[in-house]
Amino acid sequence: MSTESLQTLVLELLASTLELDIAELDAQLSIEELGLDSLDVLKLTYAIEKRFSVNLSAYSHTDISSVSRLVEILAERLASKRAVS
Repeated sequence: MSTESLQTLVLELLASTLELDIAELDAQLSIEELGLDSLDVLKLTYAIEKRFSVNLSAYSHTDISSVSRLVEILAERLASKRAVS
């Protein structure tokens, strides 16, 4: 799956989690600029874990500084999951 596809899926999950229109979101904005608090990040990472069957518990909300960083982390986790399979 391409990084662009992952980013779109993460933005869709974020929009759903925050009950926003996806057009209002920019992957380059920081978590703070998007208005997310640590609970929002937790909800989002849980939704991502459920959707992609990965574990992101090793990453705190401070590790996830932006949507693009979250996409990078997710891509790394998916790649390592495929390598193990």
